[in-house]
Amino acid sequence: MRLRVVLLLAVAGVLLGAGCDQGSGQDEGPGTSAASSATSTTPPGGSRSTAATTTTLSPLPKVFDRLAMQASVRKVLTESYGLAEVTNVNCPPGQPVQVGSTFDCAVRVAEEARTVTITVTSEDGEYEVSAPD
Repeated sequence: MRLRVVLLLAVAGVLLGAGCDQGSGQDEGPGTSAASSATSTTPPGGSRSTAATTTTLSPLPKVFDRLAMQASVRKVLTESYGLAEVTNVNCPPGQPVQVGSTFDCAVRVAEEARTVTITVTSEDGEYEVSAPD
């Protein structure tokens, strides 16, 4: 009977501890997550001990802010390329900040559908905007 009570208390402690970690409201930081696991051992003699381990995963890759990029692309097209009536800039969401990667944004120039290619040039999020095709 004593072993059963100790076993139930140990399991309840692990469950309560796991619940506290999830609801603590502490932020691990942007782009990070943690995985927890618990292991138990019962040595001869009937006592039980529980050890919890936490592993921090690598941060998520940086991605471009879609709305900021769309505003920036419009500005480049009007100020650097001298185009008028640039509207409806639409860049895909979740594009990684990875040097050398490219992706297309749809734009309307003077009511005509066009495409510009974005080429990432630095890990700091700098990129080039091609002339519309």
